[in-house]
Amino acid sequence: MLFRSALAIAFSIGANCALAETAAYERVISAVTLSFGDDGAADRAVLVSDLDSSADLYVYRDVSEAKADKPMKPALVKKAIAFDGGMWGSRPSLETNAKGSLVVKSQNDAVGRNRWTQTMTVVYRNREYLVAGLTYVTYDTLDPKANGQCDINYLAGKGTRNGKPIEAKFNAVKLIDWTDDKLPKECQF
Repeated sequence: MLFRSALAIAFSIGANCALAETAAYERVISAVTLSFGDDGAADRAVLVSDLDSSADLYVYRDVSEAKADKPMKPALVKKAIAFDGGMWGSRPSLETNAKGSLVVKSQNDAVGRNRWTQTMTVVYRNREYLVAGLTYVTYDTLDPKANGQCDINYLAGKGTRNGKPIEAKFNAVKLIDWTDDKLPKECQF
């Protein structure tokens, strides 16, 4: 049912938006409509399985201009933005938060004893897509003391680890430059 809902969202405005530069529609995992920037236009973010262990993000700007006979090109393609384990508890998803920002969620809440969730907040500032925030939570299903939480606000340059302030200074990261090795050492448990 979630898959069908994602497809309905992805194709509700401008049927070919997600197909222009992406894989076939059956690989769409999640999609949201939001408005990047101050123009109020309907933009769309689509998460597509790469058929390996990752999902790629495609962002389309002003999807209200989409035409069935002229597919749109994405404004942004970010390969391997999220882990995709291919089954419940390890599938990524997209959401919007209360401020209208894009939220990319990935997780492993299904396999092995080391479980984790990662929530990345993406904003559009000064004509750039930026990682504005990152929350990473990990826990061990067999050892209740082996857990941790890290929350970084890249725009404010601050963060916490297990509820305590982190002394490090954080700078905004362009989404196109983001890789999992950019996860701050303070968030590696």
